Amino acid sequence: MDLLQHMETFVRIADAGSISKAARTLRLSVAMASRHLRALEEDLGVELIRRTTRKLALTDAGTEFLVRSRSVIAGAKEAREVVRPGRGAAGRLVMSLPVSFSLVQVAPLFAVLMEKHPRLELDLRFEDRFVDLLGDGIDVAVRVGTPPPDSPNIVARKLATMDRVLCASPAFMAKHSKLNSIEGLGRVPCVVQGNTTRWVFEPGENQSMNVIDVHGRFRTNSMLALREAILGGAGVGRLPLWLVDDDLKKKRLVRVLPELSLRPADLYGMFHEGSRGSAAIHAALEFLEVELPRRTKMRAVVKRAQK
Repeated sequence: MDLLQHMETFVRIADAGSISKAARTLRLSVAMASRHLRALEEDLGVELIRRTTRKLALTDAGTEFLVRSRSVIAGAKEAREVVRPGRGAAGRLVMSLPVSFSLVQVAPLFAVLMEKHPRLELDLRFEDRFVDLLGDGIDVAVRVGTPPPDSPNIVARKLATMDRVLCASPAFMAKHSKLNSIEGLGRVPCVVQGNTTRWVFEPGENQSMNVIDVHGRFRTNSMLALREAILGGAGVGRLPLWLVDDDLKKKRLVRVLPELSLRPADLYGMFHEGSRGSAAIHAALEFLEVELPRRTKMRAVVKRAQK
């Protein structure tokens, strides 16, 4: 009996919570499923599942090994598919995506990706929290912001650049017509996302400063709610151009200090170093790198010439 078969049986038992249920799904006898589990535990020298008369429970070692087993099994299945010509990316890909941005900009693109790769299965999880790629069973995490911290275990691939603008409602600007400098932002109500109260501008000529701490009575973790607050006249806000471009064209919003440029934000796709060879991961990230600048207001990544 080979190790991969032992691992597949172990994963099925852990998912089913029962050796007999797992055996049925694998079309094995209960005795054979038990033998796979026992052989795996003997090979590793640890107990993975604690058996009682009432239920099965993963040990700490079992919980840790389950995450790795899923990754190994998925990689083995994908490797089999990759060597078959003309098949494209295949298998199940779990992606963690930022909520507001992805619902508006990314989600509509995935039907095209699945059409290009008919054997690819997508499991999309919309969340803004920090994720543990291995612990949470995530293949790819897409995030907007500053470059992720250096880690020997995480590969971060820059996908696109997001321009941001300051904007407000025409009614709000009519009340604050003297707002004409970065310093002035500190004297008017602003709406902010999360705890980001420091706005940074690109250096420019005749600027006495390029950083300002803003304040206001409205803050939210949702870009969509932030846009609604700005439309309602709650204050000046900093939002990505892709979200408010139509509002600006239709004059529902106006640019604030349009002569200045906010520091842009980058979009990254992150995956574990152990998944570097995954065809599904690379297919998804290459697709986003091409399609987001083509279909949205994001800017493409500038490729450096190879020396």
